[in-house]
Amino acid sequence: MRARRLSLLASIGLATLAIAALAQPKRGSKPKAADTAASASAAPAPASASAEPPAPTESATPREPRPSPELGDAPPPATSRPKTQPSPLDPAPEELPDAGPHAPPVNYEKLMGEITALRGRVAALTTTLFASRLRVVVQVEGDDARTRALRVTLDDGVVFQAPERFVAEDEKTVYEHAVAPGHHVLGIEIERNDARGKQWVTQQTTRFSVVVPEGKRVEALLRVEDDSDMAESFPEDQDGEYDLRVRLRARVAAE
Repeated sequence: MRARRLSLLASIGLATLAIAALAQPKRGSKPKAADTAASASAAPAPASASAEPPAPTESATPREPRPSPELGDAPPPATSRPKTQPSPLDPAPEELPDAGPHAPPVNYEKLMGEITALRGRVAALTTTLFASRLRVVVQVEGDDARTRALRVTLDDGVVFQAPERFVAEDEKTVYEHAVAPGHHVLGIEIERNDARGKQWVTQQTTRFSVVVPEGKRVEALLRVEDDSDMAESFPEDQDGEYDLRVRLRARVAAE
């Protein structure tokens, strides 16, 4: 009887040890989902989730100006910038270069044609109004010089401009037209260079007063004489002379 009890107690002890061994988790095995969820709910929350946002630093907030005992109270901060008025010298939008279409270019040929026609009408009107006339004749003498430019003026207006290589060894009429009776200023502008050297140049402008009687025709002869020897004498003797003379002879022509 006693031996049976001992064997029964031994069986119970072995069964208890087996149950305990089965209840412990094996090494390397993953915990069950229920245990993981339980441990996650039991873990404390991170500090960043429950902590309040940091307070703004002192540099982020504007500081109020502190009064100075020497300069007095500081002016209050400006809340808004004052509006600037436009200058009266600023161009208006329509005055800018890209405002609107550009004006068409000037037709200079048409303009010169209109000026020529206007001059013709003025000349015809002058001929009708005035019976007095002025005739201008030019003669240029000088074997060793060439005429580079020659212009004849009447009352500060150009009435004749010589073409290139102008030659007038004999008398040549360059202007004849009706003019108002009375005093007029007749002038000649001439520029010549020596045929023996282009660097030897002489220029001269001369003006004369001419009186045209009422209803008469006046002939004015402009004679240019060039006896300069600068190109010949100066290179050899270091001594030369420009001798350019302009003379005017005016007379009333017989009817």
